[in-house]
Amino acid sequence: MRKSAVIVCLLVALTISLSRVAGAASAPVKIRFPYSPISWNSLPWWMAKDGGFFEKHGLDVDLFYEGASSAIVQAMLAGEANFAGLAGPSIVSNVVNGGDVIQIAAVVKTFTIPMYAQASIKEVSQLKGQKVAVSRFGSISHIAALNIFQKSNVTGVTLIQSGGTPESAAALMSGVVAAAMVPPPQSLMLREKGFRELVSVKQFREWNIPVVENGVAARRSFIDKNPGVARRFIRAAFEGIRAVYTDKEQALKVLGKYTKLSDDKILQESYRFSVEALSKDGLMPAEAFTALLEQMVSQKSVDEATSKKLPITAYFDNRFVNDLDKEGFFKKLWQ
Repeated sequence: MRKSAVIVCLLVALTISLSRVAGAASAPVKIRFPYSPISWNSLPWWMAKDGGFFEKHGLDVDLFYEGASSAIVQAMLAGEANFAGLAGPSIVSNVVNGGDVIQIAAVVKTFTIPMYAQASIKEVSQLKGQKVAVSRFGSISHIAALNIFQKSNVTGVTLIQSGGTPESAAALMSGVVAAAMVPPPQSLMLREKGFRELVSVKQFREWNIPVVENGVAARRSFIDKNPGVARRFIRAAFEGIRAVYTDKEQALKVLGKYTKLSDDKILQESYRFSVEALSKDGLMPAEAFTALLEQMVSQKSVDEATSKKLPITAYFDNRFVNDLDKEGFFKKLWQ
């Protein structure tokens, strides 16, 4: 009898132990995810979080706003995060300087920061000899402005660094600058006050400039060891994007929650930008990184000699998006 009781106790203990092991094995992967900006650009992460898509794929994602892309990259290199929501110059400069933060998926593949100007200015050519505000030198707004002047064959413009989008809008309203790169929600305010949208998102799309304006960034050292986690994150993010397109009511609710905005006009404008710009696939064009690198070299924001030693694929990795595409994920998602 005593022997039977011992056996039963051992079996119970073994069952509990196996249950704990199984529970640990199925526990969601914790991910700290810094992102920028607090605008419609970040809607894929917000929708994936609030829609339960991260949880669905076994990810416990802690979203938090970090601010400047350069600050996010530094936090990642310090080991504070392995994934982030960002793209652009910060990715390139960190790789050139020996960092391992790269792009693994694109969620916005067009410039989406319109240029607003004083009502008297009707053409980009009128900005010659004038001041134009961008948020920061080396930022996406800066690169977008440079592309506008290049496409319009306009030289002699003085770009000034305002410090941020609200500051750029304020500089335009005060008359300090003739034009400024200003996205929603500030762009709606400018339009209502009579400022002219000189270059729109529609114009950027028509120019078809290769660019990755926002996307999923990751540490190469982490994703090489955890490729499954990278695929699951991208899967959840794009399920979030699909929800943006298919559930406007929820998207507006989520926009209001994270941006702390309640003005329906601003929320509707932000939603319009999101469905015009969010990509339905995550593939990153190599030419986008080539063009960005060339511009950064010309601005002397990265060392040309060092950059020439690196292949263009040093800045991004399409393998996870390609894996999902081969298994039919994107096709099924948008059926």
